[in-house]
Amino acid sequence: MKIVVTGATGLLGNATAQHLLVQGHDVVAVDRREGEIAPSHPVIVGDLRDLNFCDSFMSGVEAVIHLAAIPNPTDKRQHEVFSNNVVASFAVFSAAAHAGVRIVAYASSLSAYGFAYSESWSSPKYVPVDEDHPLIYEESYALSKEVNELSAAMWHSRTGINFVGMRFPWTNLPDKTYELAARARNEDSLPPDDRFPKGIVAKVLWCYLDLRDAAAALEAIVKSDFKGADTFNFAAPDTMAAEPTLELMKKFHPTTEIRGDISGNMAPYSSERFVNRFGYKPQYLLDRAKLASL
Repeated sequence: MKIVVTGATGLLGNATAQHLLVQGHDVVAVDRREGEIAPSHPVIVGDLRDLNFCDSFMSGVEAVIHLAAIPNPTDKRQHEVFSNNVVASFAVFSAAAHAGVRIVAYASSLSAYGFAYSESWSSPKYVPVDEDHPLIYEESYALSKEVNELSAAMWHSRTGINFVGMRFPWTNLPDKTYELAARARNEDSLPPDDRFPKGIVAKVLWCYLDLRDAAAALEAIVKSDFKGADTFNFAAPDTMAAEPTLELMKKFHPTTEIRGDISGNMAPYSSERFVNRFGYKPQYLLDRAKLASL
């Protein structure tokens, strides 16, 4: 299958492009930075906000996996993140629809719900958080994700092209997730780190996903017979915390209603809709004994 992967020099984009190559797909790798996803397989370089550039690599493509974005609300004035992420996604979606691409899978984020990057402390209305939970954000990154989801729905209504948005959590390889988990347990005694604002792990509800599972899930989408435009949560079924989830929720999010099972170390996000629809569930889970020893 000929598949475009945008953001192919980024963390998730590179992992996805390499996974697809190993699975035998014809990968068209695109990014604004130079690089390669395999020897003699260079990245096509350009600005995804440019519709003509997006049109230039869509010929003969069956599927698009759109992962290019500024990955957090680093812009204090909330302009750069929103304008980049929304315009680039709209151009990619437009070019895919114009070319008659069958399906587009794209990265949304569990941050769209609004808890992760809120300046004031923010808690979910209920857990497990499912796709029906309202979006209650106050920053541009989450806003850009909702706008992209609405753009996908519009392009489906307009052209019939199929779109699947993936609300991913913290997505990385295990060593980086263990590093974040250790910091969360000891952050009061550690010096500040701009990469990890204090309390961020509790704000993302201790959820994580292995890069390999994200790449495999994206492949499952583009290989499927999915019709329509929809958005799905997708996270590991457990947390990166050693403490029981119910205990953590009572400590950090006491106003949240407990509506379902979060016993043990179960994640307070539900990925049930994705697993039921696409038949793939995370395979690469953290070592619980190692988490307890951090």
